[in-house]
Parts: sequence; C-alpha cells; structure tokens
Amino acid sequence: MSKTELVAIRGNTFVVKEKLKSLGARWNGAEKCWMISASRADEARAIVVGNSPAPVASGPTLVETVWSDEQKAIFAWFASGTGNMVVLARAGTGKTTTIKEAFAHAPEQGRLLYAVFNKKNQREAQEKITDARIEVKTLHSLGFWFIKNIWRDAVPDDFVEAERLEQVWPGLPEEVSTQVLKLVGFCKNLTTGIPDTNAVLDIADARNISISEELEKQFPPAQIAFLAIEVLKKSLKEDRSSRISFNDMVWLPIAAGWVQPIFSLVVVDEAQDMNMPQLMMAERACKQGGRICIVGDDRQAIYGFRGAASDGMHLMQQRLNASTLGLTTTYRCPRLVVELANQIVPDYTAASTAPEGEIVDSTLSEAVKSLVVGDAVLSRLNAPLMGVALSLLRRGTPARIEGRDIGKQLVSMVRKLRAKSVPDFLRKLKAWEKKQIDRISASGGKHTNSKIELIRDQALTLETVSQDCENIEAVETKILSLFEDSDSARKPAVVCSSVHKSKGLEWPRVCLLEDTFRNKTAGSGEESNVYYVAITRTMRTLIRATGKD
Repeated sequence: MSKTELVAIRGNTFVVKEKLKSLGARWNGAEKCWMISASRADEARAIVVGNSPAPVASGPTLVETVWSDEQKAIFAWFASGTGNMVVLARAGTGKTTTIKEAFAHAPEQGRLLYAVFNKKNQREAQEKITDARIEVKTLHSLGFWFIKNIWRDAVPDDFVEAERLEQVWPGLPEEVSTQVLKLVGFCKNLTTGIPDTNAVLDIADARNISISEELEKQFPPAQIAFLAIEVLKKSLKEDRSSRISFNDMVWLPIAAGWVQPIFSLVVVDEAQDMNMPQLMMAERACKQGGRICIVGDDRQAIYGFRGAASDGMHLMQQRLNASTLGLTTTYRCPRLVVELANQIVPDYTAASTAPEGEIVDSTLSEAVKSLVVGDAVLSRLNAPLMGVALSLLRRGTPARIEGRDIGKQLVSMVRKLRAKSVPDFLRKLKAWEKKQIDRISASGGKHTNSKIELIRDQALTLETVSQDCENIEAVETKILSLFEDSDSARKPAVVCSSVHKSKGLEWPRVCLLEDTFRNKTAGSGEESNVYYVAITRTMRTLIRATGKD
C-alpha cells in the first residue's frame, strides 16, 4: 500500500474483521487498528458504522465513526428525550455498540443501570463500557443485591427448593416432587407474587405439569397446585441459613417488595428474552422521574418454553407508555439473506455496503462434505446435530456442539437411569421415553405435540451418542467431549448448534438443517422467530440442507 488511512476499530469484532479483510485491509497489531488504502476508505467508513474508533496518537488520517440516522435518533433521545423508550433492534444492527455510545449522551448523574440477559453478556459489556456512572448487571445479580439488603447472609443453594417441599409434605413420591418443583420454577418465572390456585392450574396446564394416572388419584391437579403455592409461601420466609434458589433471585425481591428505586436511567438489553418478574424489577429499580429504555427484537423472542414473556416488549411498552425507535439496518447479513428474512421481518434492511451473498440449496450429505472449520450447522432440535457432528469427526473434520450446559444435562440423564451397560441403558431410555410420551398424551393440554417432540429429541440424542460406546463411562465421556461453549472452546471446529444456543453468535457460512424447522415464514409465532434467528447468523453464505447424511 503506497497511501493508507488508519482504521482503528475497538474490539476487532469478527464481522468487521472479515469485511475489512475483503477490502484488502491488514491488521496493525502494535497500533491495534486496520491499515487500508485511501481509495477504499469510503467503503471502510460504512463498515465501521456502530464501532467506536480508538484514539491514535499520530500518523495517517483516522477514519471517523459513521452513525446511521436511526442511531442518531436514539442518541438524541438519550441526550434530551423525555418519557420512556422502546428500541426495536433487529439482528446484527450494532445494538450493543449503539447502547454504549448512547450512554455517553445521557445527562443523568448518579447511578445508571445497564441490565443484560446473562453473565456472558455482562462480561462483554463490561469490557466495552468504562463510564463510571454505569453499572452493568444481570437482573438476577441485581435481584440478589436487593435480597442481600434484607437477608444479609443470603446464599444461593441448589437444594433449598426441594427441602422447602419436604417441609410442606415429607416423603412425597419422586415423580410428584419432580413435577411440583417444575411448577414452582415456572410460577417464579411467570408471576410476581403468590398466585391463586386457578392461576397455578393454568400454568401447570400450559407447561404440561402432570403425573401418572395412578398417582393422580392421590395427588390430583388441585393438590399439586396447593403444594406449589405452599413452597412459594415458604420462599418468602428466611430459613436459618438464609438460603435462596436461583429463581428466587428475581422473583423474591419482586414478591416481597424489596426492589428499591436507585437508578436515574435504566437500559434493559435483550428484553425479548426477559420474563415478567425481570422486566418488573427493571421498572421498579428506576427512580421516580427517571427514564427507562427497553431494547430488544420482538422477532427474536424464542424462549417462551422456559418462561420468557412472549409479548414482553409490547407489554412493557404499554406499561411504560413508551415511544418507539428502531435499528433495522444489519451490518452482518448479505442482501440475499435479508430478502429471505423480509418474509418474516419486513422492516429489515441490508447495509449499503452489504455483499450479495449466496443461498445454496443442497442435500445434507453434500453439505456436510463441504463444511470446514469456522462454519456452523444450525438445527431447531439437538438430536440431528449429534449425527452431523459425529459424521464430521469420522471424516476428520473437527466438530463440537454448542452448549456445555446441555452436555451436563444429558450426563445427568444418563446417571439417573442407573444402567449397568450400554444395552441396558438403551432399554431404560426407551422405557423412559414411552413413559414420558404416554404421560404427556394422557394429560393433553397446550403444545402437546411440541412437548412430545422434545422428549423424542432428547432420547434420540442420547441414543445417537451411545453408538460405538463400550460402557456407560464412555457415553458420559463422549457427551462431555462434544459439548462446549464458543467462549471457552479448546480448539477451532465446525460448530453444531441449536438455534437457541446460536443467539448472539455469527459465522461466515451457516448450514441450516432445513428438515428440522417448521412454519418457517408463516405468521408471527415463535416458530417463524426461530427461523429468523437461524438465517441471520450468517455473514456471507447460507446453506439450506435437506435429507439425511
């Protein structure tokens, strides 16, 4: 390069790196910035939209940050807007960087809250945000802080919920206690106090909380609801060791009225994934006269199965009487993928510098042969991923499955069946699958087919991983070696992931297991949301694979 401009991009995100490299840019490790020819500077400026430049002491011209009109409107609200705000931020639109810059425009003094979804989001945000006014917290950690103000010795405990139930009714059959504790968990994710019996029965029906016909004679649904309510009541009383459950961290300070209005400005990120107690905590933590900004993508709401409020953003908009702004231009996805996403999200647009990209239709067998390290395979279900990952490993291609926690759950399932050999394990697995499906079918209720599908998916995943294993220990070792998280993976690999685990991640090439998706672009339900999340993980190529490997 004879004439260069210095492009400094804080964070060096993967999407920016790939796009700048495609322009011929090279990374200057000493200055932590990009060197690029002046003739490509305008294109570089467009790519760095939403990325703050790091200061450079001297040298070539610094390419300035270019903010979009949508981002400028958000900054204007932070600077002088009144009332509350909802920001609808579509996939890959520079949401986190926009929030970071927006905080810099806020005039509020004192304590500001940036509430994020999980610990990973918290770590990432803390690396980027240095403003001393801003406290970056998950709503669970914030809730725990409020609890500690009242119960100063409070400590999380994995077993306290079961012990509360044991105090209510000693010696419950294991099947009954398991279902009651599931119901308690859903109640703490869906309510903001002690619900009445009818409300608990509705939750039990919606979440398929039921027991076998034989046990139901002794423990009818109303009795199960009663037990759950009694455990909820016990949760409000401090025990000798001040123990709390994970679900207590958000539910308890809301139900007990312990949340204090201490923040002048509250920003809630990934709001579409929050449950109602979490959203209520964010609201109540804001001072009277303070401002609240709810940020998220209603079309990325895919956690309804575990208690997230499917219409939480809409409900909060109504509760807060909030105005709405949008972030609709993606700097991640190519044009062809955006056109496909428009069938689900019509307001989604591609950046002016976005490449055309490609959408390739292929058989699964051919797609698997083409996969290389750095690619991703996405599925709505977990079991198909197991087969693909094992097939890649047999071909000599490094592969892993996203989700260390899923691996732990599967190992727990293996141990729970207490099999003496792999054949014995497979027999017990089949019996467990049949029992669960029979129970779900007999109870009826909402989403019966989806619940049966999840049971079959779990059983098939375990059956697949057991192939070629000599003993149960080998099954457990195989599971733990396959399942890892992206932020702690030991080596580069093809990443096989459920759509739920892929949120927040991106890859140059993404292969979709098309046969696992349903109602892909129909209506506005969670199934079409899942497909939208899946297709918007790619930066260049989307492979739609069908059939079997």
